[in-house]
Amino acid sequence: MEYKYARKVGRSYKVETRLREYTALLKEKELKSTPQRVAMLRILEEKGHADIDHIYNEIKKDFVSISLATVYKNINTMLEAGLIQEIKVPQKKSKYEITKHKHSHFVCEKCGEVYDIEHPKKLDIELPEGFEPKEASVMVSGICKECR
Repeated sequence: MEYKYARKVGRSYKVETRLREYTALLKEKELKSTPQRVAMLRILEEKGHADIDHIYNEIKKDFVSISLATVYKNINTMLEAGLIQEIKVPQKKSKYEITKHKHSHFVCEKCGEVYDIEHPKKLDIELPEGFEPKEASVMVSGICKECR
């Protein structure tokens, strides 16, 4: 019985710690920490990469009166602040993730899942004369191991 109680308290402590971390992330980016934004960050962390529909459907479970417009507004605010980033998936809705270390993505052509992969150390691309690259984004598409 004590073990179950300890596990419950431990889980609660972990959730509380994550909520504080989300609040700190928002404040670090000079954004107001609202329950809706904290919930969106939790959803993104749990899913990894989520489209707007997934975020909206999940947040509606806790905030039944939230509108899709409010979700878009908050996503755009967190994008502008650099707290989250958009992953543009060809022929599909964009997905979003919490900004983390530099990495690239693999997109499964069958299930649409997006996976983080190591960013290439070197890109050998010839640019027209006078062009100065500042950043490169790599997205690899194919079939993931679950769909093979």
